[in-house]
Amino acid sequence: MSETMYLIKNVKLYTGESIYPDGAVLTDGPSILYAGDVAKLTAPPLKGRKIEVIDGRGGICMPGLCSAHSHVAMTILRGVGGGLPLSEWLQRIFAIEALLTDDDICTGATLAIMEYLRCGVTCFADMYIRADGVLRAACEAKIRANACVGATSVSDVAENEALFHEFDGEGGLLRVYLGIHSEYATDKSVATLAAETALKLGTGMHVHVSETSEEVDACRRRHGGKSPVTYLCDLGIFDIPTIAAHCVHVDEGDMETLASHNVTVAHCPASNMKLSSGAALVAEMQERGVKVAIGTDGPASNNTLDMFREMRLAALLSSLSTKNPASLSAADAITMATVVGAQGAGFSDVGILRAGYTADLIIINGEAPFMATERDVVEDIVYVAAGGDVQMTMVGGQILYLNGKYTTIDTERAIYEARAVMSRLS
Repeated sequence: MSETMYLIKNVKLYTGESIYPDGAVLTDGPSILYAGDVAKLTAPPLKGRKIEVIDGRGGICMPGLCSAHSHVAMTILRGVGGGLPLSEWLQRIFAIEALLTDDDICTGATLAIMEYLRCGVTCFADMYIRADGVLRAACEAKIRANACVGATSVSDVAENEALFHEFDGEGGLLRVYLGIHSEYATDKSVATLAAETALKLGTGMHVHVSETSEEVDACRRRHGGKSPVTYLCDLGIFDIPTIAAHCVHVDEGDMETLASHNVTVAHCPASNMKLSSGAALVAEMQERGVKVAIGTDGPASNNTLDMFREMRLAALLSSLSTKNPASLSAADAITMATVVGAQGAGFSDVGILRAGYTADLIIINGEAPFMATERDVVEDIVYVAAGGDVQMTMVGGQILYLNGKYTTIDTERAIYEARAVMSRLS
């Protein structure tokens, strides 16, 4: 994390709570000292230190985005299985994943982190067949991340526990949860062991839940009429802080269970549409008190990692499915894509720009064409801005991306290594 003091000025500031047409943010190391109206900013005690000034040039400063569910290493599988439904797509993916080394996974994750930083993502929660490479890539890039193994075996759980001891809390940026792939891919004994391990370690869980109607129907046949939500709850999974990815096909009883157990649902609209999985009932879940975040899912089923697009799709899909354009406001979409996702991933002091919080923030380019007619900052963030409009990305008070340049990633090497992996796999 940074030890530098930064003053960000000449920005339209959206803190996640309030809008300041002429805003400023002052950071000291990893922390925010001030976020608000520039006219109310008082000079801090410098103690011989200098402040680096960042001129936002009329852009929008806002909290960094958080993808609450991803498979970042799958950048090297992007384009595989296009046009297939989930069950057939998974068979194509699994066959290639069996060939991946830990270094391949690190390479794919690094490429995804480049895309995330360029698109204003400062935090992500990831599940993959192995997580060492993901955590190494995140650690080297200094992005905030939560990772787990999508366990399908006892050895996967053991690997996940070892990664917790090695990486959890590293640099204040990494969390390690225990993962199980899903009800259909993880048997009861493995799921129970993962939950017991998470409880012992004091960490959380991450699992795919009710992504397709076929998944739900098959689960009910296997488990005496129980839905995946009920089945996992009965195993004690939801007694632990849990990210439940997708939750596309859930009924009212499932929603009540998710709400009462404080589960964070990771809504992945682009992936769910691309794989014809369906449209999650986001407005209905929120009405019943379910915490809903937003995720990109993997780049092989999305296929981008642009969280601005995910916010827009979430809002549009809710408007379409409910026939109510106010069912998911732009402000709510941003909250889902920032603080709700970050909290679900185990980070309690990011997602809002407020004194005392950690300085995870981004600046949207003030010279983007849409800024010439900007009327409503929040609406424009969700419905107009795109990842390519991001000018700066800061994590823990450290600038990781600025005007097309990365400060912690050797981009030439990352791209060369990714192409080498692609060549070998093809």
